[in-house]
Amino acid sequence: MVIEGIITTENSDGTMHVAPIGPHVDPDLTDWTLKPFQSSTTFENLRSTSRGVFHIVDDSLLMAAAVLGLCNEPESEYRSELCDATHLTNVGWILNRSCRAVGLAVNAWDFTAPRATASCIATHRETRSEFWGWNRARHSILELAILASRVHILDKKIVVEELERHRIIVEKTAGPREFAAWELLKKHLSP
Repeated sequence: MVIEGIITTENSDGTMHVAPIGPHVDPDLTDWTLKPFQSSTTFENLRSTSRGVFHIVDDSLLMAAAVLGLCNEPESEYRSELCDATHLTNVGWILNRSCRAVGLAVNAWDFTAPRATASCIATHRETRSEFWGWNRARHSILELAILASRVHILDKKIVVEELERHRIIVEKTAGPREFAAWELLKKHLSP
């Protein structure tokens, strides 16, 4: 099964790097497989430290900010508002707005494809807040966030069609955070 979420890794200077990721995980949430692109900061950090923290979130604005890289921009208002984190020695950076955090340790690599495969085990589990769930607008924001991460390889027509399809859902079911996430993603995805 693939779980969509956010991973934090540690940069060489000790600061946090935030990125979306969809790891494969077993039903017991013990064996995890990450597939970062070998050209990514997430890959470099995981390769350097052999650890990261996967976050289960129900905040669509946090997910949109992570996908758009806003959590990694030092001057971004989103970095301090949404992406504040606590650092635990031997675990890594835990996003304070996450519902659950799972510390992961890489125990094997496969570098034969552009997306490396990192086999991981869970070393730390922490519940930070109750998972409120996802309504239709949140699901649309998640789908648009995934679309935003692939916009460079998609036909513009598909992007425009998806924006329109999800606009209707967001307008009907969103709250303030979903509308804020919608505006961020719409700005990024609009031709």
